[in-house]
Amino acid sequence: MGERAETTFDLLLGTEIRAARIEGLLRADPVVAAQWRAEAAIAEAVASIGLDDVQLSEADLLVRIAESRAQGADAPAVEDALAVLRFLRAPGDPLGDPVGVLSRIARLARRDTDADETPAPAEELVDVFAGVRGRAPVLEALRAAADYAWRTGRLSPVAERMVFVAAEGAARCAGPGRARGSRADDPLRGLGGRIDADWIALPSLALTRGRFRSWSPGNARGARDIVEGIAVVLDQEIGRVIAIRSWQEAVKRAGEGRHGRSRLLDAGRAFGLEPVMTAAILASRLGMTPRGATNVLVELEGRGLVQEITMRRAARIWATPGLAAKLAGARTTGTRARARLDGEKPPVALGEGEAPAGGLRQRHLKEETEASVQRALAEFDRSLAEVDEILARPVARREQGEILAHRTRT
Repeated sequence: MGERAETTFDLLLGTEIRAARIEGLLRADPVVAAQWRAEAAIAEAVASIGLDDVQLSEADLLVRIAESRAQGADAPAVEDALAVLRFLRAPGDPLGDPVGVLSRIARLARRDTDADETPAPAEELVDVFAGVRGRAPVLEALRAAADYAWRTGRLSPVAERMVFVAAEGAARCAGPGRARGSRADDPLRGLGGRIDADWIALPSLALTRGRFRSWSPGNARGARDIVEGIAVVLDQEIGRVIAIRSWQEAVKRAGEGRHGRSRLLDAGRAFGLEPVMTAAILASRLGMTPRGATNVLVELEGRGLVQEITMRRAARIWATPGLAAKLAGARTTGTRARARLDGEKPPVALGEGEAPAGGLRQRHLKEETEASVQRALAEFDRSLAEVDEILARPVARREQGEILAHRTRT
């Protein structure tokens, strides 16, 4: 391998290590995992649509859900973001049920394409997950996305990114049968319910946080941009993990010394696993009346453990502080959402995950020829072979030691 290839491999190895570090923290604590993925999924959904040159903010999702009627010129884009969000929250099992996962991705692709373009049948695409074996999740996800992009003629970049997410999460499970599906009873259309996913690296955030790069997994420069961006994002996410842990400690302190009938601690724990809820949802989770749930929510809000993000008398929604900052604005929580819900023009601001004005159009990118994609796939395979060699060394040394020990005994 040449000098640049070695440098790229070192970059990839460092990114894999960063992702493994966060994966370890999340596997050790389901509350941290639920909140971290809930926040990241919302940012990724908005960023994925933003890569198509449609400016959205996380607050737009809240407005769309809180309002029961369609309004605004960006309503279709918000619906697309919500569809992506629902997939991110529960990608399914691409190893045990590749047709099911690819069929869901095809529905996202149809939202992203013209009426006269039809995605290939899912049964013809199942091989895109054939290389997902848990050796190097980020690299395997890149290869799957590039393969899907080539097989579908770059029909839907959004769908390609969902293939990346599904493959990356599946690689961390190291086998089929892990992921299941989304809750059918979520009245918040993707904001609520429990997360059922294993992904760590998110491709759209990698290309839009702090910069803007085009999504192009099928060529060397595009793949390197994705890996570099993932490394940057993962370094930043450690701070968010620490903030969620601090929230957990605050919940525990709030529950100390409470009398036996208090549901404050139970409510805090419920928000740990479902960071966005209404009073009705919380009442259902805890087996209490909506009025009792509202009283507990008011007490949690007074302690700074949750925040109301709609600021309305009806259809009120609460969220943990991290998600409240995303959905209603980090500096003036509730102000942007309240302005949109009341029909006022919101302040113009470029939120995390939004594309800058005049950003690059992502749909129907045809610049990657079959030869260039085949070169990229071959390079992915060479890198995976090198990973296999590295992983095999400890096994080979152990087997060699066992052989020598046997010879010594005999």
